[in-house]
Amino acid sequence: MAPPREIVPAGPGAQLPAGVRAMLDPTDTVRLAVKPSPWFIVLRSFDAVAFALLALGLVAGMTLVVSPGVWGTRAAAFALLIVVLRLIWSALEWACRWYVLTDARAIRVAGVVHRVTSDVPRDAIRAVALDEPFFERLLGLGTIGFATAGTGAYEVVWSMLARPQSVMSMAKGSSDPAPTPAGAVPVTVEVGSPNGTARPRPVVIGIVGGVGSGKSTVARAFERLGCMVSDSDREAAAVLTREDVKHQLVEWWGPDVLTTDGGVDRSAVAMIVFADDAERRRLEGLVHPLLHETRRALIARAGRLGAPGVVIDAPLLFEAGVDRECDAVVFVETPRQARLERVRAARGWDETELDRREKAQLPLERKRERSDYVVINAGHAEEIDHQVGRVFQAIRNERSPGDGR
Repeated sequence: MAPPREIVPAGPGAQLPAGVRAMLDPTDTVRLAVKPSPWFIVLRSFDAVAFALLALGLVAGMTLVVSPGVWGTRAAAFALLIVVLRLIWSALEWACRWYVLTDARAIRVAGVVHRVTSDVPRDAIRAVALDEPFFERLLGLGTIGFATAGTGAYEVVWSMLARPQSVMSMAKGSSDPAPTPAGAVPVTVEVGSPNGTARPRPVVIGIVGGVGSGKSTVARAFERLGCMVSDSDREAAAVLTREDVKHQLVEWWGPDVLTTDGGVDRSAVAMIVFADDAERRRLEGLVHPLLHETRRALIARAGRLGAPGVVIDAPLLFEAGVDRECDAVVFVETPRQARLERVRAARGWDETELDRREKAQLPLERKRERSDYVVINAGHAEEIDHQVGRVFQAIRNERSPGDGR
C-alpha cells in the first residue's frame, strides 16, 4: 500500500510549519496541505490599494491646483508608500495562511499577529462549495467553502486556491485521480504515528447475503478477530431519528409515517418503499449519503485505534454502490428454508413477506457472483469462526489495505 500523501508547497526544504503541525491531533494523517496562490497577495490588496490611490489622487490633484510642486510630489510618494505597505501586509498574511485536510478535519490557519484556527470534522461536512469571483476566475483561482448541516454559512473557507477543481476533488475524497494543485508537490509523510511509522488503513470488508442469512452472525465473527463493525440497519435507524430526516419524510408522505411519540414508524415507511421502487430510491437518496459519512468516520477511527479491519453489514451493499468502498466482499450462503425459519421466528414474516423483501434487492445469484469469498452458515458457531478466520487471513494476504476492489 502506498503511504498517505501529504501535499506541501514546492521548494527546497518545504515543510508544514511546526506551529501548524502542533495544532494537529497526534493521530491525524495529513492528506492535503496547501497555501493560497501567490496572486492572493495582489488580490487581497486590490480594494484597499485602489481606494487609497483614488483618494490620494484626488488630494494630489487638489494640491497641484492650489499649491503645485512639492505637495503633489509628497502626495504621490505617500500614495506609493501606502501601496507598498499594503502589499507587504498581504504577503505576511499569505505566508501565515495554511489550508490543511486530514482524515478527520478540514482546517484553516490564518493570522499574522493574532492567529485564528478554524476547523470542521469531515464526518460533519454536508456541503462543499466552489466560488469563482470574476478576477479569481481570470487567474484560474477559486475559493472553497465547507459547511455542516443546519448552518447558514461556511464554517471553513479556503480562499484563492490555484487549480481549485483539483483541490475540491481531493477535499471531497473523490476516488478519481486528480492532478496535483499548482504550486504543490507530493511527498510521503505520515503525521501522528507514535513511532514515526505509517499506520496502515484497515481492510474494509463488505458482507452480503439473503434476508435472514445470518450476516450479523458472520460480522460478529470478524469482530472477535479485532475488526470494527458498521451495522447499516442500526445506523439507518439512528439516521431516522434526526429531525431534518423526519421533517423530510413527513413532507414526502405525510404525518402517518410518525408514531404517536414523534418517532419514525419504520413499518409504515417499509410499506411505502417496498410497494413503490421510485419511493424506495428517493429514501435511499436521502439516507445513503448520511450512512456513507458514518462509515467513513468509523474507518478513520478504526485506523487511529489500530483495528485490522472494518466490516460493513449493509443489506443493499451492491445496490447502493457500497462495495466500491470495500477491499473485499463476503457472501453468506444459507439455505432458503433456514432463512425463512429465522425471519418467521425473529420478525414474524411469512414466505410472502420474505419474497417481497428480497425482490427489492439484487438476486442472490448475482450477489454471489460479485462477491470475492463465501462463508457457509449452517448454524454452527465454531465452523463459522473457522471459515471467517481463513477468509480474513486470505483478504489480508491478497489485498493491500486501501487499494480498493
